[in-house]
Amino acid sequence: MAKKRRKLFKKPHSNNWHCQFGYRTKDGLRRTYRKSLGTPDKETAWVHYREIEKKLDDLKNGLKFTWSWERNSQFTEIKVQTVADAFKKYVRSAESRGLKADTIQGSRDAYRRMMESKCASPTLPIKSLSVIDLEKFKIYWSGKHAPNTINQSLNKIKAFLNYCVDKKWMGAYKSIHSPVKSKPISYFTDEEFDNLMGAMANDELRRAMLFYRETGCRKREPFISKRVGNTLIIPPMKGNPEERKIVLPDILCPVHNEMVTRFKERLNNCKNERQAWDWWYYKLKESCKKVGLGHKTLHDLRDTYIVRLWAITGDIHLVSRMVGHSDIKQTVDYARFSPSELLVHFPTLEAWLKPRLIEANSLMDGTVLDGSTYGFFQITDGEGISEPN
Repeated sequence: MAKKRRKLFKKPHSNNWHCQFGYRTKDGLRRTYRKSLGTPDKETAWVHYREIEKKLDDLKNGLKFTWSWERNSQFTEIKVQTVADAFKKYVRSAESRGLKADTIQGSRDAYRRMMESKCASPTLPIKSLSVIDLEKFKIYWSGKHAPNTINQSLNKIKAFLNYCVDKKWMGAYKSIHSPVKSKPISYFTDEEFDNLMGAMANDELRRAMLFYRETGCRKREPFISKRVGNTLIIPPMKGNPEERKIVLPDILCPVHNEMVTRFKERLNNCKNERQAWDWWYYKLKESCKKVGLGHKTLHDLRDTYIVRLWAITGDIHLVSRMVGHSDIKQTVDYARFSPSELLVHFPTLEAWLKPRLIEANSLMDGTVLDGSTYGFFQITDGEGISEPN
């Protein structure tokens, strides 16, 4: 014979009575609602139990209540779960699943941007996000943030919304499938890089910027990698499933040591690693604004490295392997810069670029043209020019 479930019970180390209700959702899933009745007196506990029992159908439909004994009132009040409440639970869930601190911080940043764009309000009921307009988010941030940053924030917001939908806190929302177009390739010409170096506050920052340009490292890679001798070993990351190795020239090894030491010092005063390595990003932005290059970012130094590598080698497959692209399609865009164009922007690479130049007339060398055709190539001072029929 099955054991009869008690309607009222006491937990160990607690004097108050508790109750538990079991029910099935519309989807047939079994759910349990447990609640402390807030009193050691059994007669009062039964009164509280009946109060919950009357609201059981509403509880099944997902409504939340603040009970009369919790409000010190004779009335029960509907407890509306706000957007802020739901996001706190989402963050706690992410932490319990062992997600990285940087990933969770990215979700917080996306949530802050969602509020700033007026797509939602933290005090609104979570159900209101069923009609959220994510296109409004894209429009608001376009031009204020890089396209990749907007896309990442959109993905974080959609992950939060999907979590709320799965929890039955809100209905389905209208998603968007068209990401913001990525920022076009942007590099520092030799002249721009010289101006940037001149605007830097000190030699330590100049050495760090040179390190980024000569290695093609992403913002955080110098600080999450390990070095064996002169070889910098960068661990696999999202989008780059393979380990990458960079052989540093002797002059850059002490620069890397200096950067890592500074990073560790900053880490003592920062909330997380991201704040610590963002220091180099903000210092570059400050200097760029001084010399009229406010649109440039630290990632443009990586683009500069890739473009210079393409200029020197002319081998797009080699470039793709060296920079750690998971798909050569990512690298092909860098090959659209012609040697003649690059020679204007990088005169320091003349020794590598000049042999790759094709003179305009060289394609016609040895070509025999008859007199009638050849006449079209004769430039006059206007004599003989007539309007076409």
